[in-house]
Amino acid sequence: MAHNEDNQASQILTDEDAEAIVGSFDNATDDGYVVGGGDTLAELRAAAAARRDADSRIEAAAIRAHREGASWGVIGAQLGMTRQGARQRFERLVTA
Repeated sequence: MAHNEDNQASQILTDEDAEAIVGSFDNATDDGYVVGGGDTLAELRAAAAARRDADSRIEAAAIRAHREGASWGVIGAQLGMTRQGARQRFERLVTA
């Protein structure tokens, strides 16, 4: 019984160990190479998060604009896309 308890205790990770493991995954690439420093990958993750936030804001604004009477052509022009592109991207959100 004591041997089993000792074995379980040795398998518990400290917070520092867990952070080190997570950090190694944060800086690893799909092919198993580790990028030094991690600053570049942290910047990439931050940019991706900002992009998701921007996409959410664009969707919300497009929905509001359409509900307030703006045509898909006007919405598309504001976003640098065609009327058809705006309709295809946002129409499903307006009807949801």
